[in-house]
Amino acid sequence: MKKLLGIAFLLLLVAAPVSAADFLTSARGGGMGFSYFLLSDDASGALYNPSALGFTKGWQSHLMYAKLNDYEYQIVKEKPYYGQFGVVYSRPNLGTFALNSIQSGSFSKLTNIPTFNHMALSYGRQLSPSWSLGGSLKYLLETGFGERSAFDLDLGFSYRAPYGLTAAFAAENIIRSALSPDYLGMKEYLPRRFRFGAGYTFAAEKFQGALLLSNQFEEWGVSEKTLTNLTNLATEWWFFQDRTVSFATRGGYSFGKALQFDRKTDYSGPTLGTSINWNLGLNNVRLDYAWQKYPFETNDGSSPSNHFVAMTFGWGGVPTFGPSRADRPAQPQALQPKAPAQPKPAESLKKPTSAPAPVEVPLKVQETNVEQAKYMPFDVEMEVSSLIAMDTKRIVFYVRPRQVVKTTFWRLYVFKAKIKEWNEEEAQRWALATVEGKGVPPINIIWNGTGSDGEYIPGGKYFFILTATSSKGEKFATEWHSFKLQ
Repeated sequence: MKKLLGIAFLLLLVAAPVSAADFLTSARGGGMGFSYFLLSDDASGALYNPSALGFTKGWQSHLMYAKLNDYEYQIVKEKPYYGQFGVVYSRPNLGTFALNSIQSGSFSKLTNIPTFNHMALSYGRQLSPSWSLGGSLKYLLETGFGERSAFDLDLGFSYRAPYGLTAAFAAENIIRSALSPDYLGMKEYLPRRFRFGAGYTFAAEKFQGALLLSNQFEEWGVSEKTLTNLTNLATEWWFFQDRTVSFATRGGYSFGKALQFDRKTDYSGPTLGTSINWNLGLNNVRLDYAWQKYPFETNDGSSPSNHFVAMTFGWGGVPTFGPSRADRPAQPQALQPKAPAQPKPAESLKKPTSAPAPVEVPLKVQETNVEQAKYMPFDVEMEVSSLIAMDTKRIVFYVRPRQVVKTTFWRLYVFKAKIKEWNEEEAQRWALATVEGKGVPPINIIWNGTGSDGEYIPGGKYFFILTATSSKGEKFATEWHSFKLQ
């Protein structure tokens, strides 16, 4: 009897290859459940919610492998597997792109498990400091029991407030395309899913975390359409993110039923995961692990688990969840106070009354000659996001060096206008604010928008420049950049 049930169930799996795709996406997401779509800040996250790419800066590569159990549904000795590879790349003023490739099947020569190949090209872009929009074009190819394929689309919206609130909506398989050609005379459509949820993030000097709540509606069925509902609670916490080695722990629990073929199946169960991240200076290496209870009941009533392992390389190994209520940055860089009160220069940079007034030069002509100050060019691509909520400000300078320089110290200066003669004394004199640190510049340099007097700097156009010192004592400086403070 068990063998007959196993055969019947395998045939249903062949006819229904994509119903459980949410549970086979990434090691980090697998440790939380589908609530990960509220964060989705690595390459695999584009499969959950492409709009979250708009908040992802820099580049990453992601590789994952999952060892799947056969759950006694076997007529031959099965060796199921699941693998995923993804890359994400961001360009200032263009948005963020991601490409993911997924394959699942069995290593057994004689198998009842079909092979599935998924390709997804995703794009996300910030519409404002708090809102982001994104979409994915997907292709699915099934082989092993004939060949079937389908194209479909995903769409998502994300909102992230500077004080920690996050919310998102994502629609998967909007077109609800049919796999073509039909299999055994049955027309199967991809499951259409709608996810929405909200969460709150916390950030402190040595830890940060997220509390997430999400809901998913799935519209699917072979003989007739059926609507099912799942709810997921999840949390993730990172510790010592200000150090070279940091680690995370996460967990989740899902409630409700989802459809397997035309049968509602209980998907309730826990998920757990952990991560360790090495900060290599210009890049990060992160290892993720997830344990996940199998979402279907087996013939003997047991519930075996799956194990996911992933490696991510590139910028952004540790996510930045944002400021806490005390407005402490997730990667704190202390604002350097100045003992004497700083004069606020006008656009023409008028000198203090004790010094002779400089000759006014239009900003488009006036350029600081850092080469004469023995500063070498520092080829760095930079982008600025200014986030404001009520009386809280957070200005994030995204840093992406195009050259490898082993620096021991860096400093970012913010000015009202460019200064004509560059030296450290003049820079410190006219800078409205400075942010500095040891080692190489971090991916995100965070400034709270206050000057040396502790008061918020008013909105307007400002200029900034990043300098660094190498282990050999060499000095580097970027070009001038400008940004608008809201």
